[in-house]
Amino acid sequence: MTGQSVRMLRISHASLLLVVSLAAAAACSANSGDSKVIEGAGASGGAGASGGAGGFIPIGGSDAGPDKDRVVVIGPGADASSPDKFGGEPVGAAPQVVYPEDGIVAPPNMNSLELHFIPGPGQTLFELTFESSNLTFVVYVGCTPVGSGCVYQPDPNFWDRLADGARGREPVIYSVRGVDGASPGTVGQSEPRELSFTEEDIVGGLYYWDDGGRIQRYDFGFALANAELYMTPQQAGAGVCVGCHVMSPNGRKMVVGKDIPAPAPYTVFDVASRQPVQGTGGPVAGSANFFTFSPDSNQLLYSNGVSIGWRDATSGNVVNPQVVDNGTMPDWSSDGSLLVYARTSQPPIIAQPGIAGGSLEVRPFQNGGFGAATTLVQSQGENNYYPTFSPDSQWVLFNRSASNTNSFSNTVDGELWVVSRNGGNPIRLTAASAPGWCSWPKWAPGVHTKDGRPVMYFTFSSARAYGLRPAGTTQLWMTAFEPGKAGDPGYPAFRLPFQDPTTGNHIAQWVAEIVRRPCTGPGECDSGEECKDGVCVPPNVK
Repeated sequence: MTGQSVRMLRISHASLLLVVSLAAAAACSANSGDSKVIEGAGASGGAGASGGAGGFIPIGGSDAGPDKDRVVVIGPGADASSPDKFGGEPVGAAPQVVYPEDGIVAPPNMNSLELHFIPGPGQTLFELTFESSNLTFVVYVGCTPVGSGCVYQPDPNFWDRLADGARGREPVIYSVRGVDGASPGTVGQSEPRELSFTEEDIVGGLYYWDDGGRIQRYDFGFALANAELYMTPQQAGAGVCVGCHVMSPNGRKMVVGKDIPAPAPYTVFDVASRQPVQGTGGPVAGSANFFTFSPDSNQLLYSNGVSIGWRDATSGNVVNPQVVDNGTMPDWSSDGSLLVYARTSQPPIIAQPGIAGGSLEVRPFQNGGFGAATTLVQSQGENNYYPTFSPDSQWVLFNRSASNTNSFSNTVDGELWVVSRNGGNPIRLTAASAPGWCSWPKWAPGVHTKDGRPVMYFTFSSARAYGLRPAGTTQLWMTAFEPGKAGDPGYPAFRLPFQDPTTGNHIAQWVAEIVRRPCTGPGECDSGEECKDGVCVPPNVK
């Protein structure tokens, strides 16, 4: 063991964790005959190993290279003898990885993602290998059933270790090997897949509504396993449900639409207190289906599906009841210079929550008002809707339905497209759109980097199948957008892991900061929260 240091990493769900750090000096690591040694981490050992720290199992030569760690995890359904069962000829039936898609790009602080795979015939024991430039993670597990195959989900400690070593660098290469655990012989190996991480963490968090009529919240500032309940229909003053909601850029105000969108009655809430914002004439409220705040969070544009109006978000005073006479789904760019919205060829007669035959227009904001409209995307019979500006204000992301299905009910052919704020040919985000069922795209805050190139993230709602879990339940999906990437500037999407998989989840509204209620001690926070470091937080956060 001269020149090698042994380290221990704890992973909560693993029955035994084995770690070896191969940070050897160049002279020592050049000796390919050095033995890699792994140390038991406090579980009962299998054949050839003793329980607790101090049980050593030699596992072969020093092929990981200098300054590269090798971490071995013995997970559920495996034991300390499992690594020795994969020495057969690699001619067995190949397991098939089905989720996540090959080539996804994720924030380093996503905390975890499930991995779904289908075993080859007779395979009951599996070796999952994750290889980065400075780390090799090898996991041995049995099959935890899901659908027609198996699922493995690393815990946050595993994820953090893997992601931290690959931030903004070369992709992590991962694959699955399978054997018959009771009678190992030939080994089957899946095709390798890639997973990349951007350099920076996602900041802030998001608010979304579920089909139980509630608003959920996830804060990336805490390592939470699940989203937290933020607002119920009763808290919002709704009869049945809350739904369409929009956050101010500073995260301090929220517009909440309630009950039937015909148009929906809405109220502007203070996020920290969950109380209505009091304007000059009482709560800031009205009736509309779509909203957007100004970049400074002080102004609010609203639409009932027919026209777009403008009011002060603090006083509630109406500035202009009709900024746009035929327009809906407004979004104000973060640099404050442009408004984008959807419009139909024939103005609607009455307020409505959806459109068909939508085109996209922009209007400049200058001298305290909005200028003349310019067509950004002209409908040629398709439906273009739900436009939203990128964090750098250079791109407009939107949905398109080639069949011209109404935006309110489209769960069939909704796709993801982008267009430059300056116009030009729209670009289909093919990798992210497949297999369709896309709706309500929303950008996450900030511009990230990958291999020195700018990358931005966005989310959307989709009822697509989630790996081996069946389609039909709408979930929030995330993907990366790289403006300089040739061809398709998008990447395959992945499901946000903190959602309830049994509820339909919609419209992720992002903020750069989750604003929480200040507190000084116990009893000042809402039910389900506790006072920590002067703010109300979910219980048991780090």
